[in-house]
Amino acid sequence: MLDCLPERVEPLGLADVGRSFRGKLPVRCFERLAPLLHSNEGELAVRLEFRLDERRIRTVKGTVEGELNLVCQRCLNRLRFPVDLKFSLGVVSSEAEIDRLPDGYEPLLVSGEPIPTRALVEDEVLLAIPAIPVHEDGMGGCETGYRNPEIPEKENPFAVLKKLKS
Repeated sequence: MLDCLPERVEPLGLADVGRSFRGKLPVRCFERLAPLLHSNEGELAVRLEFRLDERRIRTVKGTVEGELNLVCQRCLNRLRFPVDLKFSLGVVSSEAEIDRLPDGYEPLLVSGEPIPTRALVEDEVLLAIPAIPVHEDGMGGCETGYRNPEIPEKENPFAVLKKLKS
């Protein structure tokens, strides 16, 4: 295993020769992830293994570990999101091959041209992030009863009923 991530990878050829890489990618290099981030500090540790499996299917198996600082959609403060993901991709060169992939593999459609390693990793990280990231209840971060101070509080329309009850 090489302790250096190449800038670009060619999955078909690398799987045929069985190469592995590991390294770190700075969070700031992920352009599509940037709008979801509170800050682009930190690094993600990445491991990529290009192999032929027992059925002679070209595969990319990988792990990504680290932490992202997302924007909580409830309170708009920083949300620490631990990243600890594993993925298994089946390398295919046409859409017809996608249907023939066995269970357990997600398709990675390639054209034979090298692809940026950063883009391969960023795709997997984007899939792991929740659609609406929010702090879990009781996890600190979101203020209980958070209210945007710019929006004036309205009078409760049922307050009149409460007065009638007493």
